[in-house]
Amino acid sequence: MRIPIFLLTLLLMTPLSADEDSVADNFIVFKTLPDKDANSDCSQRGGLRVFVVNTHPDKIIDLSVDRYFSGVRQAGRSMFALRQGHSQALGCNIVMDSHQEWRLVSSYFIEAETAINRYGVIYLSLIHISEPTRPRLI
Repeated sequence: MRIPIFLLTLLLMTPLSADEDSVADNFIVFKTLPDKDANSDCSQRGGLRVFVVNTHPDKIIDLSVDRYFSGVRQAGRSMFALRQGHSQALGCNIVMDSHQEWRLVSSYFIEAETAINRYGVIYLSLIHISEPTRPRLI
């Protein structure tokens, strides 16, 4: 049996874990909660702390989020690995009397060793990459 070259090329170009990775989005939840400290900057502004949570029962998720201030995407992208059942504080939903939010750009399941090699830690710190440091074509 011969497989036409265009079909073979299409099969080779399709990521094997695309379906599984798209499922990772279903386990990422953004929550807003009041700060435990009523004197925090966020509480004083009348805002809530925004967290991103990995709700998967046993998989680590590598995710990227963008921050929007007054509906405008801000420079930089936050990228980090989040262990199952854990959350990461992103910031306050009110800054300078304006709304701030984070939106999921991408997420996929990742092995612990890969996450540690990429970020040094899993879910303990937030890695922030600003726009000017991203590789660009010249």
